[in-house]
Amino acid sequence: MPTDDDYYFNAYLIRAVDEIDTNWAGLGYDASSAYTHDLHLGSTLFKATHPPWTMCVAAQMELIVTALNLYAAETGDSSPDTFLPSYEWTSLRPGTFKDWVWVNSGSRGTADALARFGMGVLTKFSELTPGSFINLNRVTGSGHATLFLGYLDEKGALINEYGPSVAGFKYYSSQGITDNGGFGYRYAFFDGTCPLLPDGHKRDCGIIKSDNQKYLNTGKMLMPTQWSKEQRDLAFSSEPEKSLAENSINPAYLDQTTTDD
Repeated sequence: MPTDDDYYFNAYLIRAVDEIDTNWAGLGYDASSAYTHDLHLGSTLFKATHPPWTMCVAAQMELIVTALNLYAAETGDSSPDTFLPSYEWTSLRPGTFKDWVWVNSGSRGTADALARFGMGVLTKFSELTPGSFINLNRVTGSGHATLFLGYLDEKGALINEYGPSVAGFKYYSSQGITDNGGFGYRYAFFDGTCPLLPDGHKRDCGIIKSDNQKYLNTGKMLMPTQWSKEQRDLAFSSEPEKSLAENSINPAYLDQTTTDD
């Protein structure tokens, strides 16, 4: 009988977290730098701009590419290499997949980008499972692109499933101070909760809790066998909105010094 693992890519994304955390964690954060090292997906090169520093949206792309390579090595399925043209992965021209991951062209986050290109689905926050994507917004006006790892209660303990005691969530991304920031775990709490946690458990407080995908963009990546060429082609034929150069960038959005940095 089919299970979530037959439809959703979460398990590979969790494995990508483990691989990146072992080899590339804590090597520096910089809002204008992308990728801890050069990445490849088939013949597509993701050139690191200032390795090993990286920032949050690039961190989500690095997680996706790392997970797809793990998947290809295990299954022999190289179809993700050609599902999108190389420029969709690497160019910030208006409307590309990368442009959407970078939260441009009307995108609200990684989950939006995956859904638009037939590679994922939007999901309610209450229905997330570890390995899903969240683009959060804070009451300060800043925001962040993250990979969801589990719900938290008001004391910071992990909860197996959503319920009334959920006060936040654990995530993985790139954030922090330039020299010792970078890939790492954070414990995010919705506005009004910010408990003291044990050493090594860094907090990210003041998150806006909302069912509106504009403020909490949430969703899951699909297994490549479930990707929709019809939805992808619809994205290709749609008119893009504003490009990176045309968007006004809120400086607060780029400030990823979280509560305990």
